[in-house]
Amino acid sequence: MKRRNRCSKKLLLTIDAVLLIVLITSVVGLTVTLVNYRKNRLLYEQASALAVTTPNADETAVPPAATPAPPDTAALPDETPPITVDFESVREEGRHVRGWLYCPETAINYPVVYYSNNEFYLTHDYTGKHSSAGALFFDTRQTKELSGDNIIIYGHHMKDRSMFGSLLQYQKQDYYDAHPILYLLTLEKNYRIDLFAARFVDSEKENYPVWFTNEQARDQFVQTAVSESDFTPEDAQIRPNVQIVSLVTCAYSQYIPDAKFQVLGWLVEIG
Repeated sequence: MKRRNRCSKKLLLTIDAVLLIVLITSVVGLTVTLVNYRKNRLLYEQASALAVTTPNADETAVPPAATPAPPDTAALPDETPPITVDFESVREEGRHVRGWLYCPETAINYPVVYYSNNEFYLTHDYTGKHSSAGALFFDTRQTKELSGDNIIIYGHHMKDRSMFGSLLQYQKQDYYDAHPILYLLTLEKNYRIDLFAARFVDSEKENYPVWFTNEQARDQFVQTAVSESDFTPEDAQIRPNVQIVSLVTCAYSQYIPDAKFQVLGWLVEIG
């Protein structure tokens, strides 16, 4: 009987030790994750403080309603973006920075890099240092000057809603209504992004075309995206001769095995 009790005690002690190790490992893992999140947020907050200024904070506090582009041109020279970016300063820290993506009153306020492949900046921040949050980056199939029918920007879906973690909020109509516009500033030009769709897609290249074979293929892509969209856009009309922007992040869907979430908009050049 005593021997059996000793064996039971040893078993209980072993179980307690294993549980303690699991608990310690979990706490350490959570702490490391939180530290990395904080480190990432601070890095990009510093980048924003270094490079981004708001010319008139009172006027840009609430994003304006989307305005359909004129049928014959995408340019609206009388409109200016709500922020300005000192690219010279930010490129001293990250030489591959080619743009800046901004969405008023959200966490999206980040540099966007362009590199020779689509893997490096999955695990490196915009300065090139290793980071689990990575960076926002343009699809390498485009050029540095953003040539292409569909400009694609990738970013991680972080649990603290940093990077592209807030994109999945566009499943809600009220979130779209509050944030129908983003801005993309580049070394060469400034753009307004008028969103028209948000949807789950399979991780296949067919869902991320950079070029379309013809206007009909482009229009079909847009029509399909609008029909599958989780929100109803203010303006669902197809805009001729206007580039598309696709913001892409990882997502979970019970209907799609390898899902991504894709938010699409019209890339309207502004002054």
